[in-house]
Amino acid sequence: MVRIMMVIEYMGTDFCGFQTQPNKRTVQGEIEKVLTDVIGLPIKIYASGRTDAGVHSLGQVAHFDVESAVDVKYLHHELIERLPKDISVSKVEEVSLDFDSRFSVKRKTYVYKFYLSRYEKAVYAGRALRVNDNIDVEKMKLACKYLVGTYDFRSFVTKKSGKTDFVRTVYSASIKETEEGLFEFEICGNGFLYNMVRIIMGTLIEVGRGRKEPEDMPKIIAGQSRNLAGKTVLPHGLYMKKVEY
Repeated sequence: MVRIMMVIEYMGTDFCGFQTQPNKRTVQGEIEKVLTDVIGLPIKIYASGRTDAGVHSLGQVAHFDVESAVDVKYLHHELIERLPKDISVSKVEEVSLDFDSRFSVKRKTYVYKFYLSRYEKAVYAGRALRVNDNIDVEKMKLACKYLVGTYDFRSFVTKKSGKTDFVRTVYSASIKETEEGLFEFEICGNGFLYNMVRIIMGTLIEVGRGRKEPEDMPKIIAGQSRNLAGKTVLPHGLYMKKVEY
């Protein structure tokens, strides 16, 4: 048995999410189709996590198993040549059978991109969220510091998530402005709940608009109620940036 690991990038705009779904275009489905064709056997891949429709990736990690040795350089070349333009694979390598793309994860980093404008900018369509320019980003930055630590984050999870363990550790959270004129909310943790980053982002926007104060963040976390946090922002500004093992 041989285990192969891949690092995958994709624009989620035209996908119904990462995970395979019947009669729908998914990232997993497109990759498995190519792998099965190249290797000549049915291949199922296992990812570090599932992303929703519209969510992008700069560093999704997945693995799959095959019965015998694979020429990883040839496989990488074929993936580059055959995958659709909105998916690319930056790395393919053989790993130990002890490696698991999901259960071996130590840290994940997500980025949410937004820009301040009174109108939609075509160049950012599908790539970043437009936020009206009457917003205080400095207050949003102050609120980020309250997210760092180990907490029960159930205030920032979709009610229908089905989870029973809401405790996660956030190692860092910050907002910076890029040379493109975009703002990036970056958060790194040992794992994230369903829609957690998008709900945190929605809450930060409320802080920026003055509807909440930065100092309200600890109260929202301690309250352990979805009703205390902000809205779930749209998926198209969210990127899985990096997975660490």
